[in-house]
Amino acid sequence: MNQIVPIQILRGVAALTVAFGHAQHDAKVQSLKLGGDFERIFTLPWGAGVDLFFVISGFIMVYSSERLFARPEAAGHFLGRRLVRIVPLYWLFTGLYLALLIRAAATEGKVLPATADILASFAFWPTDAFGDGIPRPILTLGWTLNYEMFFYGVFALFIGFARGRAVLGVAGVLAALVLLGALVPAGLPGPLGAAAFFWTRPILIEFALGMGLALLLRASVRLSAPACGALVAAAVATLAWDPMGSGHQALDWTTPNDVLRVVGWGVPAALLVAAAALGPRWRRAGSGGLGTRLAARLGDASYALYLSHPFVIFGFRKAWVAAGLHDRLGYWPMLSASLVLACAVALLVHHLVEKPLTTWLQARTAPRPAAAISPPNAA
Repeated sequence: MNQIVPIQILRGVAALTVAFGHAQHDAKVQSLKLGGDFERIFTLPWGAGVDLFFVISGFIMVYSSERLFARPEAAGHFLGRRLVRIVPLYWLFTGLYLALLIRAAATEGKVLPATADILASFAFWPTDAFGDGIPRPILTLGWTLNYEMFFYGVFALFIGFARGRAVLGVAGVLAALVLLGALVPAGLPGPLGAAAFFWTRPILIEFALGMGLALLLRASVRLSAPACGALVAAAVATLAWDPMGSGHQALDWTTPNDVLRVVGWGVPAALLVAAAALGPRWRRAGSGGLGTRLAARLGDASYALYLSHPFVIFGFRKAWVAAGLHDRLGYWPMLSASLVLACAVALLVHHLVEKPLTTWLQARTAPRPAAAISPPNAA
């Protein structure tokens, strides 16, 4: 199955916008500590890169599962490939961050999260790991993976049906969960309360938006270049307007995953994915100019960029400040250089770790030839 290059480029854009937002936050915190005056820019809400990821994920799961729908053995095959694709790199960076937490506990007296919360983090189960009322794992940006894995689980329940019925079933479950969350806004009591609250937030609908776009593609819906331009303009205008008001929030503010987020960030993300998927495009990786190919390669490495960029930004900032460059050059050169380095590291991690490890694991977990399903080439 051919890779849709504009979608790959959007994956890179999504990861890079999240990294840019985190880099700005890190520079702002450091500036405040040292009495500086670094000011962040909010031309766009950088956290909306997550919403773009979720819409793309819903799209890709339907698009890349064409050979799996309506097969009795599809659920196990689908989940196996998703686990192989997602788990190893996430565990690697979660383990690295846990090592840093243990070191900080030993040298600085910081308190480690409870063992149960650490184990839940590796299991993609939402818990309040830091005791602040926000369900998130010890590697805090992993909250998005908790949603991704939950979506995969629901998708696997219905992949044995024909494509249209499967998408309708998944969307129905997601909508029912969001409705339940609206009826019980405080969540359920007891140890399952954090997970029940987390998995009933309106942000789940963003996966359904992506699935719907994949159905439109399969129905041969196509958009002209002017129509795609209009969608992109509308998306960018809405994001720039930013009804979430993310540019006016405190440093410790956490974006709620509510209806306003879906409308203000999720719908524009869906418009961007629609323009990329349904409009004129290059169908094969490696086509287009050098810039297009580089952007697509960054999209291939978007998962590695998402997981690795906090470590690169943190380490580069420490070196920058230790060298006194924040006084001589300021923070914007530091931020720019750290993002370039983060992209380079992500490409290395993708080619030297993620891709070989995924290939190795897939070869050892693939079904036997008699039961094998031809895997797609677009996930």
